[in-house]
Amino acid sequence: MSSPPQTVRELLNQELPKLYAFAYQMCGARRDAARFLEELSQQVAKLDDQKLLHDGDPGRTLLGMMARTMEENLGRRSEHSFESLDTILRSDITRPIDLSNVGMGDDPSKVHLMLWELKRTCLTSVLGCLPPGVRLSFVLTDLVGLSPKEAAEILGIKESAYRVRLTRARKRIEDYLAPRCFHVDRENPCTCTGRLMIAVDAGFVKPPTSGEDIPHEPHDTGGPQRDVGSLYRGLPHVTLAQTEIDRLAKG
Repeated sequence: MSSPPQTVRELLNQELPKLYAFAYQMCGARRDAARFLEELSQQVAKLDDQKLLHDGDPGRTLLGMMARTMEENLGRRSEHSFESLDTILRSDITRPIDLSNVGMGDDPSKVHLMLWELKRTCLTSVLGCLPPGVRLSFVLTDLVGLSPKEAAEILGIKESAYRVRLTRARKRIEDYLAPRCFHVDRENPCTCTGRLMIAVDAGFVKPPTSGEDIPHEPHDTGGPQRDVGSLYRGLPHVTLAQTEIDRLAKG
């Protein structure tokens, strides 16, 4: 077990990678996730260092700060709708993978990377179809692992209200994915392999700047995941470069 951080810089170095992954799950874009980290770093610079370090669980304090900031800034409306997501990915028949297409570079190894990136981008975009407050409940409980009671406390709302959000989030995600996604049911029509070229042409998915966070296993390893929480927990987290962590930790 690692020792507790002794300075705010140590705390940020420890927590920023997890907070970046959390921010990406909430907003679905690396640039926006980095922007929220910038805002958090500025907020932390104004706090009493010793009070933050000795408040019992400083990592959760930072998570709560970011969660409340994101809910406030993202507003009440979702970034897009389930219908618009269908329009992007499912308005065409499936297409074979073309290595000469943008992002593929005539390199067969890029197929593995791009299929994972499509899976991660698509499922994160499904979250983006939920109103931010509802989305936040799913991310905090089913992905971060907080109980409804713990999550409600850091958001400053009643547990009963939080549970309503969580139930709504799970139902809407399940209702959308259950009849569509190959990763939920192998009989479903939407596969990453068949939709990759459509997604690339639409600009929906782009090659990641780094493949370090892409697993070695195929994107469909493990069989179907009927539980959407398990499906999302199996996605690779986006990673933040150590140089960015160091820069943000300096304040």
